[in-house]
Amino acid sequence: MLLTPEEIELRLAELSRSMPRLLKDNHGTEFWIEFMERADAIKDRVSLDHFDWVTERIYEVLVNYGISPPSRWILGPLSNIR
Repeated sequence: MLLTPEEIELRLAELSRSMPRLLKDNHGTEFWIEFMERADAIKDRVSLDHFDWVTERIYEVLVNYGISPPSRWILGPLSNIR
């Protein structure tokens, strides 16, 4: 079932609130695995109309903590263009 915009906002806020613990408890690969699982769980439940918006918001969560988004998220959609 797809998330409503309100539910999306709640999930994004939860992701943002989890960042200090994720950064403290996980290092390197462990951080990315945990973060991407949480972020992908959100992205997997949004409509195509909201997908780009949600992806940008997830990037913002990372940027707020001084972290660059993973390149596979940025380059992935570009590899589908032909």
